[in-house]
Amino acid sequence: MLFITSENLKPNMVLAMDLTLYNKYNFKTLLLKGGQPLSISIINKIRSNNISGVYIKNEELSKNLYNKIDDELEGELLTRIKDIFYKYKLNNIIDKKLIWDIEDLADNLIKESIVNKTLYYNTLNFNSYDDYYFQHCLNTCILSISLGDSLDIKGRTLQELAIAALLHDIVMLTFPEEIICKKDKLSKKEIQTIKHHPIKAVKEFKSFVSNDILRGILNHHEHVDGTGYPYGLTGNRIHLFGKIIAVCDSYQALTTDFHYRKAKSKAQAYKYIADNIDTKFDSETSKVFLQNIILYPVSEYVKLNINKTAMVCENNAGIPLRPIVKIINADGTLSDEINLIYEENKDIEIIDTGHTYEYVVSSCLCGEKTRYDGKVFIDEKIKKLVDDNKAIMVCPEIMGGMSVPRLPCEIQNGKVINIASDNKTNYFVDGAIETLKTVNKYGIKKAILKEKSPSCGSSCIYDGSFTKKLIPGEGITTRLLRLNNIEVISDEEFM
Repeated sequence: MLFITSENLKPNMVLAMDLTLYNKYNFKTLLLKGGQPLSISIINKIRSNNISGVYIKNEELSKNLYNKIDDELEGELLTRIKDIFYKYKLNNIIDKKLIWDIEDLADNLIKESIVNKTLYYNTLNFNSYDDYYFQHCLNTCILSISLGDSLDIKGRTLQELAIAALLHDIVMLTFPEEIICKKDKLSKKEIQTIKHHPIKAVKEFKSFVSNDILRGILNHHEHVDGTGYPYGLTGNRIHLFGKIIAVCDSYQALTTDFHYRKAKSKAQAYKYIADNIDTKFDSETSKVFLQNIILYPVSEYVKLNINKTAMVCENNAGIPLRPIVKIINADGTLSDEINLIYEENKDIEIIDTGHTYEYVVSSCLCGEKTRYDGKVFIDEKIKKLVDDNKAIMVCPEIMGGMSVPRLPCEIQNGKVINIASDNKTNYFVDGAIETLKTVNKYGIKKAILKEKSPSCGSSCIYDGSFTKKLIPGEGITTRLLRLNNIEVISDEEFM
């Protein structure tokens, strides 16, 4: 599933989960049911409730929009390939049943990649050493299907390419774990054992699959300049399947953690392939791969070399390293679009994916003029978290619609009132909801909030008498965050 901002929602997109608002009276109310297709009226309803975005299920997007994969589909595909590979590993027997299962899985992957577009140039993200070879073969197959489609390979030929990609490393499961999981440098004998795996696979499968599939498996470590293995083939002596799988296998391996090395970034893997065109990789297949691979999905967070985090909002066709982004401001809002292909932005580069935000923090602690009395205060330790892109500032009261300056407010008999006895509860509840949205949007699990505040107090608040008397209690925002399993600590506790 994919988080799509409200302004980018389109009719017929399908909600991945229930959309819930926290009601002003009982905190929680269902707005829309998961699985519901969006219409123009529903999209307007989402926008009118000031919802920043929603999670979309199995959304069919153009090449410039990128699907994240449904957890159910991930689990199903991993289970299927494990069942097939484990039977092979335990019995070390190749039979027609295994090949039928591989063909069926290949057909399913082609459907999800080419027909549904769910997996088109979109790899699964399992991140488990124990599952490495299962996920590696799956992802290499997904990329090979996508690249094959870009090269106009269709029908039975595409199915055979998918089968070759699924089987290209299967015999690695029969090698001793002390070799394939070794963290130290392999000995010459161990290297030769590893380099023998394409030959071993062909010997085992030669009675069950076509010659094209066998050559795809046999050739996937050959280099067009003759420096590959097992036979040192060059140029056109390498089968097209081998050339395709070689690119996809390398990209997938480089971008995945394994026992003996950390994954490279997608940009580093992209550069590695680009730097090895006409040496390790075939020119035509690798150039088509590099033109079509989507490095940074829409709505993914990326880290820039200017010490900023941004959100990808569109990919530039054929230039995957330079998408259009919006920088995330210190208060969680987004800047105007920045197109990285423009000359004025040539020095801005993406250096990694994800974001570094660990906390939301009260903006009144960071020099922002959000206190009720308009005074400015800075807690240097907390402000440094913002400066280091480790925290996003929030002021629930401002986010709920209140202004600066404003009359002081305290909680009295479960309601928030100001010193003039006006009921301001709705503003505080609205601000709490907006804060929760920010926390959920970035997957943040911790908050550092201003103690004693009717919004942010975490262990004590003023008693409602406006005499500065403190009582045990928590503010409206703190209560909502804790109900949603967000850790809240006070500025006084933060060290």
